[in-house]
Amino acid sequence: MNYKMLFCDSMLRGKEATLAGIIRVIIEEEPETQDEIAEKLGISRRYVAKLLKPLIDEGIVKHPYVVDMGKLHKLNLQFDENLLMKEIKTTLEKMEKTLLNNLDLVYTALKNNDKKLAEDVIIKDYALNKMEEEIRLLLSMNALKYLPGAYANAFATIASNLERLGDYIANIAEEIVHGLKLDEDIEEEITIIFNILREMLIEAIDVVISKKKETKIHKLEEQLHKNLDLLLNKVLENKREDLNFYVQFGMFLKDIERFGDRCVNIVDIALELYHNIPRSPIPERLKRGML
Repeated sequence: MNYKMLFCDSMLRGKEATLAGIIRVIIEEEPETQDEIAEKLGISRRYVAKLLKPLIDEGIVKHPYVVDMGKLHKLNLQFDENLLMKEIKTTLEKMEKTLLNNLDLVYTALKNNDKKLAEDVIIKDYALNKMEEEIRLLLSMNALKYLPGAYANAFATIASNLERLGDYIANIAEEIVHGLKLDEDIEEEITIIFNILREMLIEAIDVVISKKKETKIHKLEEQLHKNLDLLLNKVLENKREDLNFYVQFGMFLKDIERFGDRCVNIVDIALELYHNIPRSPIPERLKRGML
């Protein structure tokens, strides 16, 4: 493999690019000497020794040249994003785009009582399953060599949560196919709720991709449940004499609620991974019942 060409083509430049190349050679080639590393990259052994010294002093690289991935990720080197996480994060963003599109479609199907469109949404859910499999495949191959166990587990769980979001959208689509129809007098409430779901999903993925610590996800969660309560009360005021409607409507509300819970869960996983903020062992739905 031409490591020099590989790293020159990346977004890295100068010393950081060379350091990225050194680390990658260590991970993939398992060299026994600095001379081997220098030969692979076409640089001097002295320069290899100079760049490696701080990492050796910190215990990040150990002789005979292995990398402690947990310590390496704490440095948050730029190459970490460019070379190790690029494919995984690209697939997560593809999942986000598909979910947002399906969310818009199921909203339109619900608003217009369009059963054909709802059927299309159910079929489209298959794409999310494939994307989750792609991430699991990436994590099971050589990419796993570049990730601490906590990162691998976290991204597998995040992908699984995104796939479940698709299931909730498909569940709503199935209810539409089976006759769920919401009256026009609650159209405004439905629109607000779907807009909040969009914001929650976008916020969740942003936290995962950007590693930001401050998030509005819990504020959005409060808004969601406030509006779900308003919607439920308005429906009950109509006192509709249709037991089947209430069963379907209840399932619809539950899928909306679970969608929001999963978005919060994704953020909590990212905050624990990046910032060591422990997740609560109590599920979101149970925590609300304790308030």
